[in-house]
Amino acid sequence: MAAWALSPVQAKAPLVLHAVLETAASLSFGLQPEKQLPGANEDTRAVLRSYSGVLLSTNLLCMAFVWRAGFDDAARLVAACLAVYHIFPVLRAVTKIRQGIGLKKGEKARVLGGPQIHMIVHSLCFFGLVLAALLGRGK
Repeated sequence: MAAWALSPVQAKAPLVLHAVLETAASLSFGLQPEKQLPGANEDTRAVLRSYSGVLLSTNLLCMAFVWRAGFDDAARLVAACLAVYHIFPVLRAVTKIRQGIGLKKGEKARVLGGPQIHMIVHSLCFFGLVLAALLGRGK
């Protein structure tokens, strides 16, 4: 194995992190869409529930690659695609932080930790998935 390569176990860790993180998000969007967008109408809540299904499908895809032997080119491509996804929650969190939307000092988190936590966790997922895509190797 090359000096700058991740073992299959190391490369699969970001896929597991994505699946865990997005399972929580999928449940939130699917079961309590009104907490994601308070005041949203029924059509908007239906779109959020559909998004829940999209997130759930990415989790199942991740777990399929975690259960497969090794970490091949297909797994690297999946990691790269999921890394692109994580850019958007980071941008959303940064926008909320800049606009002062979200947690104020001493305020309780409304949904899954607030924008600061979202920015950190999605950034970790992004960088882990990029590393897996670039350096993941092995049988």
